[in-house]
Amino acid sequence: MNNWEAKVINEIANLDNILFWHKIVERKGFCINGCINHYPDFLIRTKNDNTLLVEAKGDDRDNSDSARKLKMGRAWAAKAGNAFRYFMVFDGKEVEGAYRLEELLKVVGGL
Repeated sequence: MNNWEAKVINEIANLDNILFWHKIVERKGFCINGCINHYPDFLIRTKNDNTLLVEAKGDDRDNSDSARKLKMGRAWAAKAGNAFRYFMVFDGKEVEGAYRLEELLKVVGGL
């Protein structure tokens, strides 16, 4: 886990409504299969029975496939049902459809 991923999951895990979280191991754990195999970084369960997938994207990354991953994640959540959500969170970059950490914490804290 890199520093950005550790910061993201630490902040999320400290929210009052989080039941548990799990680090998804790339190429071995859960993946969203589509035009590419997308292994989100974290699977999170809230106390209100919501299941969240979170992809933490550091600004040091190329992120050339971020748009495809975001589209796949949203499609997965839409098909999975109301209790499932997908979030992509960036450190400093502004990417349409993705969140900054402060915004993400507000949304996840309300689930």
